[in-house]
Amino acid sequence: MRNNSLLLVDPNFKADASANCHLLLKITNDSFSYAVISKDTGEIKIIFDKQGCDDVQKELKAAFTTDNYLSLNYGAVKAAIHTANFIFIPDEWFDGENLTVYAQYLGSNTKVYTKHNENLGFNTVFCLNDDLKANLPEQTDLFPQSEPLMVLFNELADESLLIDFTAVSFNVLYLKDKKVVFQNHYESENAEEFNYFLLLMIEQLGLNDTIPVYLQGIINEDDEHYNCLLKYFNQLYFFLPAGKKHSELLADMPKHYFSGLLALDLCG
Repeated sequence: MRNNSLLLVDPNFKADASANCHLLLKITNDSFSYAVISKDTGEIKIIFDKQGCDDVQKELKAAFTTDNYLSLNYGAVKAAIHTANFIFIPDEWFDGENLTVYAQYLGSNTKVYTKHNENLGFNTVFCLNDDLKANLPEQTDLFPQSEPLMVLFNELADESLLIDFTAVSFNVLYLKDKKVVFQNHYESENAEEFNYFLLLMIEQLGLNDTIPVYLQGIINEDDEHYNCLLKYFNQLYFFLPAGKKHSELLADMPKHYFSGLLALDLCG
C-alpha cells in the first residue's frame, strides 16, 4: 500500500443510513484514511486509505471536495490528527480553566485543545494546524494522533510496546506497570532509519528482548521493518482491531492495517 490508495465499500451500504454511522478520520503527516462504522451493529461499511501523501492538507481538501462518502451526514465524526505540538499533563497539575498557561510549551499560537484520559490519569494538551482543520466537518471531535494508541492500553501487557506504522513513519507507545512512560512519532523511510530510532528507544527506555511488541498499520511479516524488530525482540504480535475482528469488508485484507484507525471509535 506504499504510495497507493485503497477504497473498500460494503455493497449494502446506503447513503441514507449515514446518520446511523460514525465517520472516523486518521490524518498523519504522510497519510490519510477514513472508516464508516455502523453505530448499531459495529460493522465496517467503508474503508479508505492513502499512503505516501506529499501534501496531506491538499489530499484532505481534495477528498472532502470530490469524495461523495465524505459529504454525507454522519451521526458522529471523529478525527485523530498528527501534531508535533502536544504535551501530557497529570490530573493533579492540570488547570482546565487556564489553558493559556500551556501555550508556551506547545510552540504554536493556534487554539489549545485538551483530551482527558481518566484511566491513565492525565490530560493531553495540543494544538492543530488551522488550515488542515478547516477542511473537516464543523462537528468533528478532534483528537491528537496519540489518542487511538492510548485508548488501547487495557488490551496490552503491563509492560509493552505498541507501534503503529504508515508507509514512511511510525507512532510508538511504551507502557510499564500499566502506565504510559513514552509516546512519540518518527519519520523513517527505510529500515536503516527505523533501526536507528529503535536502538535509540531501546537504550533510553532500557528495553529488553522479552517485552511484547504489538504491531499495527502498514507492516507485514518478514518485511524490512518486521525483520529489524526481530533482531531485538522475540515477542511480536499483530494487533487486530478491537471489536472489529470479524468484519467481512476486511476479509481479504491484513486486518492490523486498520487497527489504529478503527481504535478511534473507542475514543470519547
